[in-house]
Amino acid sequence: MQEQAAGPGTLGQMIDASHPRRPQSETLMLVPLAVAVVAAAAIVGWLALAHRGSSTPADVPAGPALVTAQQLASIGHTLDHPIYWAGPRDNWSYELTVTKGGRAYVRYLPRGAKAGDPRSSFLTVGTYPGANAYANLKKVSTGPAVHSNLLPDGGLMVAPRSLPKSVYLAYPNRDYQVEVYNAAPGAARRLTLNGLITQIR
Repeated sequence: MQEQAAGPGTLGQMIDASHPRRPQSETLMLVPLAVAVVAAAAIVGWLALAHRGSSTPADVPAGPALVTAQQLASIGHTLDHPIYWAGPRDNWSYELTVTKGGRAYVRYLPRGAKAGDPRSSFLTVGTYPGANAYANLKKVSTGPAVHSNLLPDGGLMVAPRSLPKSVYLAYPNRDYQVEVYNAAPGAARRLTLNGLITQIR
C-alpha cells in the first residue's frame, strides 16, 4: 500500500500516489486496495473543486505567517468560515496560511522555526470551505476502507486506512470540512477523538 504523501492538503499528490502502474498480472489481486483508494480519493477529491473563485480578505497575511492565538481568532472572524486548530501548546508557534480559495492552515512549528519552514513533519489543521461538506463526507464514511466515528455536536470523523496521517471532520449544516494531519500514523485520529480539535474563538 502506498504511503500517504507528506503534508496536508496535497490532494493531487495523494491521489496520484495511490495509483502506481502495475503489471497486468497483479491487477486482480489488488481489487481490495483499489476499493480503499477510491474511498480515500472520494473523501479528499471533492475538496479540490470546492469554493473556487473566492478571495482572501485584505487583512489576512499573505503567505505563511507566524501569528498569536489572538490573531488567529481575529482573522477567523474575517473569513467566511471559522478556523480550527489543536488548541494552545507551550513552546510551539502558530503558522497561518490562508489560500486565495479560502482554505486556512494552522501549522504548529517549534519555537525558533521560521514561517514557511519546508519540513512536512509538523501537526497541521486545515479548514476547507465547501458546500455540502457533511453530506459529502458521510457518503464515504462506511466500508472496510475507512475508520469512522461520531463526534460531539453531531460531527463525523473519517480516517481513510490508506491515508493514516490524516483524518477528515465535518458537521451538519456547516459549509466546511476540517483535515487534521500528523506525521505519526494514527496521531491525528487520537487528537480528534480526544476532543482536541476545536474551533478557535
